[in-house]
Formats: sequence, C-alpha cells, structure tokens
Amino acid sequence: MKYFWAAIILIVFSHCANQTSPAGGPQDKKPPELVSSNPANNQKNFTGKTIELTFDEYVKLKAPEEEVLISPSIGKEIKYTAKKNKIIVSTKGGWKENTTYSIAFRESIQDITESNPANNLRLAFSTGSTIDSLEIQGRISEIFKEEIPDKITVALYSSDTFNIFKHTPTYFTKANKKGKFSIKNLKPGKYFIYAFDDKNKNLLVESKSERFGFKKETIEIPSKDSVNVELAKVDARPLKITSFRSSDKISTMRLNKAITSIKINPYLRNDFIYYFGTKQDEVVFRNLKDEFSRDSLQLEVTVTDSLEVRKDTTVYLKFTNSKMSKEKFSVSFNSLNYDSDKKIITQSIRFNKLLSHINYDSVFVQIDSTDFQPIGNQDITLDTLNLTLQLTKKLEGEISTVKPMLYYGKGAFVSIEQDSSRTKTEPVRIPKSEQVGSLAIKVESKEPYYFIELIDRSNKVVLKLNKPKTHTFKNLEPGDYKIRITIDTNNNQRWDIGNYLLRIEPERVFTYKNFDGKTITPIRANWEVGPLVITF
Repeated sequence: MKYFWAAIILIVFSHCANQTSPAGGPQDKKPPELVSSNPANNQKNFTGKTIELTFDEYVKLKAPEEEVLISPSIGKEIKYTAKKNKIIVSTKGGWKENTTYSIAFRESIQDITESNPANNLRLAFSTGSTIDSLEIQGRISEIFKEEIPDKITVALYSSDTFNIFKHTPTYFTKANKKGKFSIKNLKPGKYFIYAFDDKNKNLLVESKSERFGFKKETIEIPSKDSVNVELAKVDARPLKITSFRSSDKISTMRLNKAITSIKINPYLRNDFIYYFGTKQDEVVFRNLKDEFSRDSLQLEVTVTDSLEVRKDTTVYLKFTNSKMSKEKFSVSFNSLNYDSDKKIITQSIRFNKLLSHINYDSVFVQIDSTDFQPIGNQDITLDTLNLTLQLTKKLEGEISTVKPMLYYGKGAFVSIEQDSSRTKTEPVRIPKSEQVGSLAIKVESKEPYYFIELIDRSNKVVLKLNKPKTHTFKNLEPGDYKIRITIDTNNNQRWDIGNYLLRIEPERVFTYKNFDGKTITPIRANWEVGPLVITF
C-alpha cells in the first residue's frame, strides 16, 4: 500500500513541475514596447485626469518620482501604478487648461524579467487646441573639472522676476550622462536658462550644497543655436554673523560662510589687530593691551564674499577675563621653487598665529662653504590677514654647478605669543638639462584679457602667465601636464565666480585639447614639445 501512495505523490509532483518554464535559454534583452496610450502622442484637447500606457509585455516601475520628468511641473501630488502590461499616471489636481505637457519616462518603465527599460519613451499632449512643438538643445559642464556632472537639472524660466531659490521653472529636463540635454514642446518666447544639481528634488537651487550655472542673456525660442551652460559651486546665501566667542586676548567672530575681505572702522591699531581664523568664515580680533577692558568697542564692519556682495554691519568688540588655552605654534612650508632663467627662489609659508617679528639673521641661502646670501625684509611679503608669508629671493653668482640650501634657523619666526619656530632646511634643486623637458605654446585669440596656467598631474599650478602670445615653459620635471585658460573679463588676474543677482556669469575656464581631444601633454627628460597652438 505504501508503494501505491508513493507513486501517487510522485505523479502529483511531476505534474507540478511540468507547469514551470524550463531554466536556461537566451537572455531577454528586448525592451518593452509601447502598444498604445491615452492620450495618444501629440494629442490635442485632452480632458482626462489619468494617463494610461499599454505595453507588449508585463512591466514594472523603477523610482518614477525621480526618473519621470513632467514639464511643465504639476507638483508632487501624482501617483504612478504598474498593473500587468499597463502603467497608469494619475494626478489629483488634473492638468492645466490650454497647456502642452511633455513627459520623459527615462528608465522608469522596465520589463519584469530582466529589467530592460523602455527606450527613449516620451509622451506629449495638449489640454488645448494647439500643441507646442519647439525645442532647445545644449550641453552642460563643470568649471575646473573634466568629468561630466551627473543628474543635472536644466530649467527654463519665462518670467524676469523669478527667484531660483524660491520659484520652480516653467520647463525643465535632466542632462544625460554625456552632459547633453533637450527640452521639447516649448512655446515661442524668451526664456532664462539655468542648470543645477537638484539634490533635494524640489526644482529649487539650494545654494549651500548644490552646483548651478546660467546664461546672462535670455534665449529666444525658436533658436537653432546649441546652449552651453557651465556649473560652479556657489554659496549665494546672504552674509550673516552667527556668533562671537571671547577671552582676555582673543575675540572670534564667526560668519555663515567664507568671506574674501573685511574692513573695520575705526581700526585702533594700538588696541587690537584682526586676521582670518583657520577658515575664512571666521575673523579673529587680537587684544594688544596687557589688560582687558570691560567696555565694549563699537566697530563698523564691512565684509565681502566671493560674489562681491558687501554687508555693512555694526559689531561690539569685547574681551573678557576668561583665559584661553595656548595653542602650539605651527609653520607650514609649501614647496620651494627655483626659476633657473631668472635665478629666483620662491616659497610660500603659512602660520597658525600672528607673527611678532622675523629674525632675519637666521634666514639665508648657503651657496657653498664660503658664500652665504642673506634674506632681507625686501625679500619677504607678509599678509597679516591670511597669516601667510611669500619669500622671493634672487640668487647672485654662478649657481648651476653648486647645491644651494635655504636655511630657516631656530627662532627665525616668532609669534605674537613669543613662541618660536624650529630649524628648517630646504635644498634648492638646480635642474640639469638632460633631466628636464620644455613645452612651447603659441596663443591665437581676440580676447583682450586672459591668463594661462600650466598644471601638473597633482593639479598644482606650476606657472601662471598673463596674456602671453608665445612662451616656452622650461626645466619641467618629467610628467603629465595640462594647460588651463581663463578668460579674465575684468583683468584682475584671478578667476571670478560671477554674481547671479547681477546676472554676471562666472569667467570662462577651459583646458587645452590636442587633435585627439586629450588634455594631457606628456613631458619626458630632454624633450622639447611644441609649439602647441591655443586658439580661442
């Protein structure tokens, strides 16, 4: 009897197994195809509240809130549903009258077997009697970076009173992985274009954390011109003083973001001195008196940020009788550079405390056992606001056959708290022609103001030139180099980030590319490269 029931069980399981598709076979690479839609593509006078898409196979949804782009925006009260081979899009408020809508589904709709996304699926329809059909194309990039920024929103604004931090755009899309974008089904008219990193997915620019870029001039649709938008990370928040922290010797003013300059009136040089803290979002006021005063000192302060936006405010400076623990004196030396053509050594140094004085008899260059060349006040440029020092020293005599050394003796630098620096020695490397290479450039440009920088593999500026027409970079260490060009619109010898409030774009920055589209120029020992022709 037990054999009878065993046979029955075997038959049952055999029938169950026969209902399952056999394993293996070719992988399904075919994406789902749209069979029909309501409304149909480019349909006019649509009055429904729900959109229904029918496919040739069962489908599913992947992150539709992020992947599906509906332009113009209808807000967040929208629901996406996958049901067998249908996708249903329903909105609570309905669609605005006499409006053309463009929907890009991107990779949101996929088949259920291999997650193949539907290819370039778009749907356009109108709730009025006409459908807008104009288009704008372009690409985005990021200043100072060669990589294409990912998931960047490109937006059009039709009003000239909009605020990118408060108002959502009229039309929008997202650039693809190659940085290209296209906004379709536009009305004729003039638009402002912005691109930004919409991390919060609210179609608003968050200036503290998001990159954004714009074009200062309006774009008139229709237009056959492609639009290039460059992004930069800008903190456009209004300047604000956030706190004061005081002791008997120091009072620190903190701001909500970094500043580039500060002016104080009245500046009582015998009472206090001021400088940037560890970052440029704090200003340190140093009490120069032996005793502290209980009275507050009223100061008129003007601070300026990177957008050249100024803030005038009144602060009350007051020191207290509390003691602050003494910080260790530190000196940071940047690399020592030598220009063999001009026989000039340069080095920048940063301190964590204000300097009281420099003992110049402890700073010198030893050429050989008999030749000691002193460093004097004329060789030093001191920046008390940034706590930095720039050394520029021209060496005398024959240098090519010796091995000079730069000496900072013990106590060469003394801080305002009377602690001193340690001994530091730096060899001056004299390059030999067979160990280095050169790079020649020729510039062809109608731009009146620009500067060119030679960048090494670590992204360090090797040399900066103002408006050169021809130049040869000599004594280059073997390695890979890039040439960066900045269009210096205001001729101030630095890159300016612009000002969106005044519709001033960031100054253009680009990297030289060869015929193969590569930005790297290799230099080897004893090589002479160029001239490279740079045209802009």
